[in-house]
Amino acid sequence: MNKEKKLKKLKAGLLLLSRDREVVYSFHETFDLVDELIEIVDELLEKN
Repeated sequence: MNKEKKLKKLKAGLLLLSRDREVVYSFHETFDLVDELIEIVDELLEKN
């Protein structure tokens, strides 16, 4: 996945967790999403 796709996925994930979200996720789903977003951030930081 290239940098632009990672950033778009990161933004989409953050929007799902934001106050403007359309659905409320269970704790398990929320933690999974946060873990996935942290992995994306880690990958982006490693490349810089």
